[in-house]
Amino acid sequence: MSTLTFTKYEMPSASLGGLNPLPDLRKTADLHTSVEVDEETVTPEEARYMGWARVNGILPYLIQDGYNRKKKMRAWKAAVLENDYIRATFLPELGGRLWSLIDKTKGRELLHKNPVFQPCNLALRNAWISGGVEWNIGIIGHTPFTVDRMFTEELKLSDGTPVLRMYQYERIRRLIFRIEAMLPADSRYLYVRVRIDNAVKKDTAVYWWSNIAVDEREDVRVLVPAERSFRWGYGKKMSKVPIPYMPVQSSMEGRADEKSGQQYRDISRTTQLPQAMDFFFDLPRGQRPWISAVGGDGYGLIQTSTDLLRGRKLFVWGMGAGGRNWQAFLAQPGFAYLEIQAGLARTQLEHLPMKTGAVLSWMEAYGPIAANADVVQGKDWLRAVEAIEEALEVECPRSKVEKMHLMASRELDGQSGRIRTTGAGWALVQKELLGDDFTDGGLRFPARSLGRREGQWIQLIRHGALPCPGVLEEPGSYQIEDEWERLLANSIRSGGSRHWYGYYQFGVILAYKGRLNEAKAAFDKSILCEVNPWALRCKAVLLEMEGNIEKAADLYVQAVTMLPQRSIAKEALRVLLKAGRAREVIHLYDMLPSGVRALGRIKVLLIEALLDAGDISRAERMLGRKIELTDIREGEVKLTDLWFRMEAMKRMQTCRAAETYEEVLKQVKEECIPPAHLDFRMH
Repeated sequence: MSTLTFTKYEMPSASLGGLNPLPDLRKTADLHTSVEVDEETVTPEEARYMGWARVNGILPYLIQDGYNRKKKMRAWKAAVLENDYIRATFLPELGGRLWSLIDKTKGRELLHKNPVFQPCNLALRNAWISGGVEWNIGIIGHTPFTVDRMFTEELKLSDGTPVLRMYQYERIRRLIFRIEAMLPADSRYLYVRVRIDNAVKKDTAVYWWSNIAVDEREDVRVLVPAERSFRWGYGKKMSKVPIPYMPVQSSMEGRADEKSGQQYRDISRTTQLPQAMDFFFDLPRGQRPWISAVGGDGYGLIQTSTDLLRGRKLFVWGMGAGGRNWQAFLAQPGFAYLEIQAGLARTQLEHLPMKTGAVLSWMEAYGPIAANADVVQGKDWLRAVEAIEEALEVECPRSKVEKMHLMASRELDGQSGRIRTTGAGWALVQKELLGDDFTDGGLRFPARSLGRREGQWIQLIRHGALPCPGVLEEPGSYQIEDEWERLLANSIRSGGSRHWYGYYQFGVILAYKGRLNEAKAAFDKSILCEVNPWALRCKAVLLEMEGNIEKAADLYVQAVTMLPQRSIAKEALRVLLKAGRAREVIHLYDMLPSGVRALGRIKVLLIEALLDAGDISRAERMLGRKIELTDIREGEVKLTDLWFRMEAMKRMQTCRAAETYEEVLKQVKEECIPPAHLDFRMH
């Protein structure tokens, strides 16, 4: 018997906090969007879509950076699929993430199950969590929904198998996507069908990766049916290398081949890798796609799919201090993980074209795999891969996955079930705006999903006017598309939205589209209607982008004085520092509310100002208090840079020789090891 139960899942959880109301005008970018290709190893055909179809940041989504690191027990909504063999737990409030997958026959967890909920700054919207299986859609980087609510429905197949459907509308690419999980009564594998619809009558781009976290241990080996891989690291160059034995320079740490003496690393054993890396495996055409992670006993997790989901990837944090620190920062010490992933493209540096009216659909399967441990852990890579593939074909035949896909598509498309949870109502807003030019893919988006953030745009559509809030009220949402620009422009011309908020929202649309002079003019009109911190801040951003740092700093001071809100304060202090106005940073810091002064990012900005002003002792006291930069970004080295700088300045105070600061700083970096709590360097 197979069941679907809606229940609660409790774990220690940090507060997610509120959304950042400031629009992303700086075009927040993922580390993987700047693509340099090694033309000697990567062909033009392979590189065709690398870097294609980039977008201007994460608008219309708001940044999620209000979280903290103080954990309290919280009961999350959960959906559990279970039969005699498998128990799968999904969390609809966290992007529908598959949080746990237990092999009941052995009593073993197949995924890396994070013991806590702890957002960190690793996604395009900032907040991201590790563990389980994350469903990534939209643009390069993690899904906009990684800590957002999904719509969920409870359905059934004709044979009585319960189905959990989770779905949402992705606003950047304008896609409707659904995840339909099912666990037949006699199945030892969880099946997950994904369907993506182009929701509007325009060509778009599509991106999808299923990111699967598994425990990282010395005995865990990642196996995949490939002999070559695209490699991407923090050197930001895409090249192709042989796997699993990747040659390295002799000066680097590695293992030597007995015959040739060539140094190599076995990338399938992630504890041999010193730094964070991505490996996108080059599966041969026609090869059944799968990827697995098995332990020293030959047992572990495998993921396979129908052929449309062609890409497979390995991500590792690496064994350096920064990577280890990140692992603990995302969870707690002793909970290391690696990621095996599956995607539509060869690599995560690619978006793929999706035509008007197009629908993409595939089936994934997740479950346990076991093979002879001596073989799968042995040096013969091809034999190890062959052993896993043979076991997979017995336990979960390729034909069975294809059959499940056909059955699910035939029986679930067009079928509705009982709605159990709701997400944001942006699909309804778009349907109201576009009418028959918007398709919902046959899914239901109930009216109760409309809230205040969506409601203002419904009013603009129906009544031709945006409501005008008070100037100190936080803007709740934004739009970026051509249809909204035309509608809002007409509303301003007719007088319906000719107020500070109408001009402000119009300026955001123009800035997103790169029409910066027009955007500045709109923000000026907003300020002329009524002085407000939001338009002051946005104009300051545009001035900074032009290089007018002094004027930008002046506007930021005006905005933060008017409203000392945490997000405005962070930006204001940073730009004041950039303008060389350290004393103003220190003064402004002392005037901020205590809750804003307590933020780690605000403290780091103060430390930087103190060093600029020569107050080394106060800066050292603050760094010595184990300062915690809650929103530290992947690849950011601000904390170690500040510590090295402080140590060099201290040495310069007592240095008798005629050494320059640059020479002393170089010595410090070569001789000193930063405190562990400050070290997030990835290489």
